[in-house]
Formats: sequence, structure tokens, C-alpha cells
Amino acid sequence: MTKRDRIEEEKRFLFDSLADLEREHAAGDVDEHDYAALKDSYTARAARLIAELEATPSTKTGARRPRNIIWAVSVVVLAVVSGVLVASNSGERREGQVMTGTIDDSNVSSLLVQARSMGMSDIPTVLDLYSRVLAIEPDNIEALTYFGWFSVLSATQETDEARAAERLESGLVLMRQATITDSTYPDAHCFLGITFFRFLDDAPAAKPEVDTCLSSNPPAEVAALVQGLADQIDEAIANDSSASNESGDSTTSVP
Repeated sequence: MTKRDRIEEEKRFLFDSLADLEREHAAGDVDEHDYAALKDSYTARAARLIAELEATPSTKTGARRPRNIIWAVSVVVLAVVSGVLVASNSGERREGQVMTGTIDDSNVSSLLVQARSMGMSDIPTVLDLYSRVLAIEPDNIEALTYFGWFSVLSATQETDEARAAERLESGLVLMRQATITDSTYPDAHCFLGITFFRFLDDAPAAKPEVDTCLSSNPPAEVAALVQGLADQIDEAIANDSSASNESGDSTTSVP
């Protein structure tokens, strides 16, 4: 087993553990203290492993890019949305105001400011910065959200299909963890909606995320972009419903 295989195996174990932990907590089988401690530990370890995977070369060659990961126009739109959200919130967050956790620690504050300032210019470095924040504050809502989002964006630049799928999955898990940590934080919902629809062709999964994003009063620039996406999602759902109805009618009709 290669080093990369070992890291991927541990990452899958941690993601499964996070999912199990959320189910057990929802069922009342884990008390709040143990839940918080375990979630912090799993999240911090997963962040470190994802960052390590980014720095570990793959031995696989010749893989093609997934069809949904090479939509160039979508990537440009996603980059714009990401930049607008970071810019719209960076001023208030630099003063130490975040949805959950704190950024009083000077190291965390500095890492967040550096990550925001880089935007799309150097995704691997941005991922490293956010992973370092999560190593200090596993529940930092901004780091969870944007580490997840930039993991998704990094998948669009990956030529190896397996690695692209892994990065996409990692990004989704981290952004979902962000919505669990604070369901009122709009950025995570915006990015989940975009990812589900643009990269996974899953309009039903995207709709509640986009609706939550829009109901959270995002900046006007973001609202305009996401509203256009919401209209496309509604159209896709309507078309799927219409196609299903037509298929049902054709199978039940009597000659």
C-alpha cells in the first residue's frame, strides 16, 4: 500500500466516523461534551489529511477528467461568487466577528486574512492556510466552508478522475459540516447549492441549499448570480417532473 493509499484510507475512515458521530448525536447516544471533542478531533485530522493529499503525487496516469468537472464557464462563475463572498464578509470578520468560534488568536486571524487576500490566485496555498486554521479551531465556520469550497474548485483543475472525485467528496463533507456547525451561515449553503447542481447534476439536492442561501440576504452581486442558478434549478426539477409524468402516462395507457 502506497503512502497516498494509506492517507486516503484514513481520510475515508474519518469521514465515516464524522457521519456516524452526527447520527449518534442526533439520536441522543452521545453527550454534548464527547460530541464536541470527537467532532473537533475528526475535523482537524481530516483537514490535515486533505492538505497532505494535495501535496502527495498520484501514481495513476491516463485518467480523463470527469464530464462535470470541466465546465469552464461554470468555473469562472464559481470563482466570481467565491471572491464576492469573501470580500463582502472580510471586513467584519477581520474585526474578529465570526458566526462560531473566535479569531482572537493572532495566528488564526493572520491565517484567515492571508487566505482571503489570495482568492483564486493560488488554491493549494489557500487550502493549506485554511487547514492550518482548522488544526487550531476545528469549528471555525469560515475555514470549514472555504476549505470545502476551494477543495471543490481544486477538483476542476485536476486531470486525474479519481483524485478529482476525491477532492469533490472532501469539499462536500467539509461544507456539510459547516452547515451542521452553524445552519445560519449563508456561504456554505451557497456553495453546496452550486456544487450539487453544477458538478453533480442534482437539482433536488441543490434547491434547499440555494433557497437557504437566498433567504440569508447575501450581497446583491451574489444574490443576482445565485437567483439565476435558482431559476435553472427550478426549471430542471420541473422538466424532470414533466418527463416522469409523461413516462408514467405512457406505461399505464391502454391501447
